[in-house]
Amino acid sequence: MIETTAADVLELFCSSARTKRQFEDWRNDSRRAEVAPMVLAHHTRVLYRLSEDDVQDVCRRTEHALGEVKRDVGESVAQIVDWHPDFAFAHTFHICVERIGALPTYQQFREFALDDTDGQKMLGHPAKEVIRRLVDAGFPQDKVRAAMRWRVGNAYYGFLREVYTVVQLRLRGLDLRVHPLADALFRVDAWTGRKALSLRVGNRKFRQGLNAGRKTPAEQLLADILPPLRFDTIEIDAATKFGVVHVPTAVHLDDAAARLRSL
Repeated sequence: MIETTAADVLELFCSSARTKRQFEDWRNDSRRAEVAPMVLAHHTRVLYRLSEDDVQDVCRRTEHALGEVKRDVGESVAQIVDWHPDFAFAHTFHICVERIGALPTYQQFREFALDDTDGQKMLGHPAKEVIRRLVDAGFPQDKVRAAMRWRVGNAYYGFLREVYTVVQLRLRGLDLRVHPLADALFRVDAWTGRKALSLRVGNRKFRQGLNAGRKTPAEQLLADILPPLRFDTIEIDAATKFGVVHVPTAVHLDDAAARLRSL
């Protein structure tokens, strides 16, 4: 059985003074009192068993993750646009996959977040609390709920995109590995050997390229690891179709596979 543990992540990425300090700060953060034990205990197994058909089937069957919410409404509540619960979305998605033993549709993920004890702790209860607090402060309930649906729905589509990419590159013969600790703490979407891969989507609000977006990229976070890591990025244009899982093309994937082999 193929599996990846937090120990595997730490052995590879937590080997410099900077990354060791970053990890210790995260583990000792009082807000992470419940987060760190769950993430450090996580084993990635199910994702390595997924086939191309499994992922495509979920993309077909999933409920529209954004519902009827339009962008102008979904981005109308600033307090939710960039909201992050203590558990990163990557943590919740990965733990959901292992818990149910499959890649979830949006409706399955929502059920996990609302009904499962851990799902409630990671996402369901924090989301409800934010909604309650904003409604109590005078925000219209329908807009607040729509903004949260937009936030979580887009995160879900992003996770499907990452899983699709990993499955496709593994089918191309690359032993890609994933773990929520690597994703959320070190900004590495996947890796093979000492080669780290990031998947980025062009954002109309931010310029593209190495320094794009709101998060420090893996290339900077892990720059002082020795022996040096090698980095590659799949960058695709922003989606043009509403409510469709936006994934890299076969050309993107073929080119990325070739680059990763040559690094």
